[in-house]
Amino acid sequence: MTNRGGCCSGPVYLPVVKLGKPDCENMYDLIMKDNLACYLPKKAINKETKKVTIKLHNILGRKSLAVTGILAYKEDTWDRSQKKY
Repeated sequence: MTNRGGCCSGPVYLPVVKLGKPDCENMYDLIMKDNLACYLPKKAINKETKKVTIKLHNILGRKSLAVTGILAYKEDTWDRSQKKY
């Protein structure tokens, strides 16, 4: 998950695909499928997550990976820090 939020919305984390192990492996669940190791963020997997798919896209010879099935999420702590008492 990468932070794509702005100054007004606070941090909003969207799914991305990266090559290699994550820096903080304890924050991820390791899932093995067809001899591939996938690290999925523990915060992103919840009761609303039904099926996560990673697809290879090939557009005019440019290859990329895309993930679907994981919802973006917002940190709860940011909202609380913005409330004025």
